[in-house]
Amino acid sequence: MQATRIVVTGASGGIGAATARALAAPGSRLILHYHMQEVLARTLAGELSQQGAQAYPLGADFADLDAVDRFAALARDRIGPPEVLVHAAGMSQFALLQDLPLSEWRKLHDAHLGAAYRLLQAMLPDMVRQGFGRVVLIGSVFGQRGGAMEAAYAAAKAGYGALARALLGEVGRSRVTVNVVAPGAIATPMLGRLDPEERGRLEETIPAGRLGRPEEVADAVRFLVSPDAAYISGITLAVDGGYST
Repeated sequence: MQATRIVVTGASGGIGAATARALAAPGSRLILHYHMQEVLARTLAGELSQQGAQAYPLGADFADLDAVDRFAALARDRIGPPEVLVHAAGMSQFALLQDLPLSEWRKLHDAHLGAAYRLLQAMLPDMVRQGFGRVVLIGSVFGQRGGAMEAAYAAAKAGYGALARALLGEVGRSRVTVNVVAPGAIATPMLGRLDPEERGRLEETIPAGRLGRPEEVADAVRFLVSPDAAYISGITLAVDGGYST
């Protein structure tokens, strides 16, 4: 079964946009979630529409869980019951844990795990009823290795793996799969703050000797939502050039 009703959160970001491009096909209907980058989301929608897909930008601040609920309802109204959910939206923080206010900890966890919880509550029942669904949560290498000055981010991303495994017994017999793709250092605007020397030092720590491309993460997502991956569920797939091994 080839999915045609697709929701990609964080679609205005590097990995989210690459994923939307990888999943779009003539006749497919996509919701492109964005938070602040509406122009980028609308530009992407126009690009995908030229390729025969129907793409609809839809904005929401996922740190506000009521906004997540509204987003999920609007997405269903626009394209029908989603068959695929790729949750790539999120945020990062860079601070010592001892200096991180509880409000910021909660905000980050709401934008990641909280949003995943609300999206899945809204979308899994339809997937179970239709006997088909694909969920891919975009985690991070920090969810496996941790990351100094990013304790809240690492903890939230690690939670995706446990969430995917926990859902195996709830939805697995309904032909619904839930997996995590965990990127390493990917050449996105998030790493644009690195100067050439910092980038070089980072690349030296990666066995592949380079940063990954958003398209390489998107290729992993595309495989996991394809019919070829129907027997794969509950895994965390690292796309990190060997960094986490």
